Amino acid sequence: MVKGEDLIIGDATGIKVSHIIKTSIVTAFTIAAAFIWKDVILEFIQAILPTANELLYKFIAATLATIVVIILIYIFLETESEVEFLIAKMHKNKNKPKKIKGVKILKV
Repeated sequence: MVKGEDLIIGDATGIKVSHIIKTSIVTAFTIAAAFIWKDVILEFIQAILPTANELLYKFIAATLATIVVIILIYIFLETESEVEFLIAKMHKNKNKPKKIKGVKILKV
């Protein structure tokens, strides 16, 4: 019997079904949190700011939220690529012999 994490989609893409499921669940929670925050932000705008410019304040809040989300996504993607680079470097250096100061490695 094949475990869920062993299922791979496509020929050699390396996309695991368990990763897709986890990503979908995280996305669902993120959307739910976004809807809750939307209501909080709108109520905050209505409570604090005058109603005459309510549309302008909503536009400013939406613009600021979009900028914050774009920055967070950029940081996440850059961090992810850096981690992938470091992992690949670790795997590459895994089989190399370690140099010890003052010790010469002789090849046989």
